[in-house]
Amino acid sequence: MASDFSRLMNQDFSDLEAAAKAWRSLSTTMDGLTDRHRKQVTGPLHHSWKGDDADAALFYLEDVESRIGVVETEAMAIASVLDTTKSWMEQAQTDLRGAVQRAEADRYKVDEDGWVSDPTTSDLPHQDPDAQQAIADRSGALGEYRARIDEALADARKASDDGKKALGQLNGDILTDQFNNDATAESADDVKSAMKAIGVQDPQIPKDDPKAAAEWWKALSPEERQEYETLHPKEIGATNGLPTETRNDANRTALAQELNLLEEGNTHDGFKGESQETVNNRLNNAQLLSDRLDQGDSAPKGKELYLLGYDSKDDGRAIIAMGNPDTAAHTGVLVPGTNTDMTGVPGQLERIDKLQNSATAQSDGEDVAMITWLGYDAPEASMTDFNSVGGTGRAEDAAPDLRQFVAGTQASHDGSPSHTTVMGHSYGSTVVGAAASGGNGLGADDVVVVGSPGMTVNTADELQMDSEHVWVGGAPDDPIINNFAGATLGADPMLQPFGGNNFQVDTSGHSGYWNEGSDSLANQGLIIAGKPAPEAPKEVDNGPPPDPIIIG
Repeated sequence: MASDFSRLMNQDFSDLEAAAKAWRSLSTTMDGLTDRHRKQVTGPLHHSWKGDDADAALFYLEDVESRIGVVETEAMAIASVLDTTKSWMEQAQTDLRGAVQRAEADRYKVDEDGWVSDPTTSDLPHQDPDAQQAIADRSGALGEYRARIDEALADARKASDDGKKALGQLNGDILTDQFNNDATAESADDVKSAMKAIGVQDPQIPKDDPKAAAEWWKALSPEERQEYETLHPKEIGATNGLPTETRNDANRTALAQELNLLEEGNTHDGFKGESQETVNNRLNNAQLLSDRLDQGDSAPKGKELYLLGYDSKDDGRAIIAMGNPDTAAHTGVLVPGTNTDMTGVPGQLERIDKLQNSATAQSDGEDVAMITWLGYDAPEASMTDFNSVGGTGRAEDAAPDLRQFVAGTQASHDGSPSHTTVMGHSYGSTVVGAAASGGNGLGADDVVVVGSPGMTVNTADELQMDSEHVWVGGAPDDPIINNFAGATLGADPMLQPFGGNNFQVDTSGHSGYWNEGSDSLANQGLIIAGKPAPEAPKEVDNGPPPDPIIIG
């Protein structure tokens, strides 16, 4: 029987390479199947079929879809384990062959079991002082070569054992048990255990630098990109600067795994230290988000939804694009305001749908993408907590994240830069103002605010952009403007001293700016499409506003 030494010296790793390639191919195929299943099967059914029969059918079909996702994840993990094991084994083989080659070059003999001896001193008389010195001179190197060979063999054994242990985490049993309802969540845990077993670290993504992240991603091979997206979905989905489709696929995977954990898994381990109330709230938020995304899976071209970020905790956060910002000539980012939580996401999507339609009608055939950016903890209008909505703290906390996100959309854009408009409604305008006035600015081509209580600054010139591209809209009877503007969140942007441009508004109230057929909506669409809107005169300051009142 061949020794470990002989096997490693002569081992051919082509079979291991072929196996890894086959598993990777299976994972990629499953990824394509998941996408087609969403768009062609469950997506249309979510959109058009209701009732008990629909619920029963969708339960079955979504189970099939989730199991396809499990295969995708576990197959990619197996490929990664095989590739990593092969890499460690090849390194051990290289080290072993190098040690043998150097030993033989120094006239030592290495037998078929890896034992190193010194034929140049074996026949010397051991009692002779000169012979003893010659033996001593060569014994140090002899021991070193033996140690190098032993170390290479030990490295090979460890690589093999670690690979075996990792593959043991990915044995497919979660698919064979028909009563295993948390297979999706379990597959994520399997991946973590397998990667830990073979010493694979999380991807080293450049932090807080969307341009660097974009360059890092471009430098990866297609295989590396697919592996990171599949095995590290949460990290990839959260990285500004990566392609929209990549982030969406990763975030949809992460959301499915989290939702399955919340519904069926061990939440005590999955969300350590969180109360049951917090976990239940996570579940509600994740389910709301997942359901709304499912309804959009069959959307026509240009209306596709892309999940660019989310967090199920507390009020919930969701960043969703309608249309692909990477390929659009014009991109709008709408930041919602007070009291917006995960339950408000459907309404925010309706707003960006109307804005996209309006802009597209006026864009001379160029594509328009819109994004709802609930990427912050929006304040609550409360009789007992005025500081939440009446202070700039939430806006200042959100500002760096909004700057990073906008920079990310620009870094991931294909070809010439997109015309970017950042928009804020109500307290969302305060967030936009804080983001534009801080750091190196927002880098937006245009800024639009409606129903603004203030932008944390006194003049448009403080927003680090051409004030001629700062647009302000306000209805005459908007209660937020009439009761809050100029009070605690910065100067009233509707007034003449603030600067910038007021655009014409023909709607009423605080939430009418997106009414179908209105000039308010059409004028916002013009700005998103890179065209000036009809202006309204800047208002004259008639003195300080009345004492603020709380709007429930």
